Amino acid sequence: MEQKIFVQRSEEEVLQKLREIPGAYRVYQGWTVELRERFMAFCTGKKTLPVLYDTVFKTLMNPDTHPERLEDCISCLLKQRVTIQTVLPTEDILMDGVSTMVMDILVRLDGGALVLVEIQKIPYYFPAERASCYSADLLLRQYSRVKTEKGKAFSYKDLQKVYTVIFYEQSIEIFKEFPEICIHHARMTCDSGLELNFLQEFYLVALDVFRKSEYAKHRDPKERLAGWLAFFCTENAEEAEALCEIYPWLSELYAEMAEFGRKPEELISMFSEILREMDRNTIRYMVDDMKEQIEKGKVENAVLQEQITEARGLLTEINEELAEKNEELAEKNEELAEKNAEIARLKELLANTMKRAL
Repeated sequence: MEQKIFVQRSEEEVLQKLREIPGAYRVYQGWTVELRERFMAFCTGKKTLPVLYDTVFKTLMNPDTHPERLEDCISCLLKQRVTIQTVLPTEDILMDGVSTMVMDILVRLDGGALVLVEIQKIPYYFPAERASCYSADLLLRQYSRVKTEKGKAFSYKDLQKVYTVIFYEQSIEIFKEFPEICIHHARMTCDSGLELNFLQEFYLVALDVFRKSEYAKHRDPKERLAGWLAFFCTENAEEAEALCEIYPWLSELYAEMAEFGRKPEELISMFSEILREMDRNTIRYMVDDMKEQIEKGKVENAVLQEQITEARGLLTEINEELAEKNEELAEKNEELAEKNAEIARLKELLANTMKRAL
């Protein structure tokens, strides 16, 4: 299929263009081999930009410049039409133990609900615990803001839903236990059937599961959510062109993406930021992994201590039983000694009696 959006160039052309920009070629040489290869694949029209990196995602899905894109994506996921009212600042940092996590995109919808959209490139540990902390942080901020604004007129009815949406490029193993389910919606309910308006909801989207599922093969032009998930996952330029045939509305995003191939200065800056994000992700994963190993060590140590305690208890019981046996043996030895003495006395008496008889 002839490509219409992504223009093919030779590597020599790309390198020559870089050499014409002061400092660009030197920056390119300082990247990792993986990043240089991905940069070159995009510039030569073979691959798309890596959408799931924060820099690229925020460029193409920027709610300030293209609110309709993020609105549509969130609407498809939440299965309700939403309109972004405000883009909230993301400079605030969520504390996560010794590390920090900066929120990706945070928006307030028309009705007042908050939606946090987070992209995770690597399989961080404790996904439920992390999502719970993000949501709790946002709910507390909303509570503080609304209570300050309302003053004495404040009512808990003034609080709106907090949605936490997390896209995982690589999910942890537990997600693989549901090979045909890539979207997991979580909310609090009462097992009794009692209906209460709990304020926190979660949408966890495992894109690696989506790639391998039957849902990914679903190509109904009316199914916009499948189109969005495919857009986040597709990296091959030829596949992207084919995707635009099914979902024509994606052509605008891919055309905007292809424009960066004509803006080498901006592209160099974008990939440099991607490199920094890769480094941050690696550090986060290493910290998480060390924490997990420590926790495993604690568990293993606790099990070992429990086994030692059980062994000590068993040894105490054995020693007590042994002491009882020794005491019983001592009593039997004493009885035996008494019996032996009695036998000796009887033998002596018998001997003396026989002597007198003779």
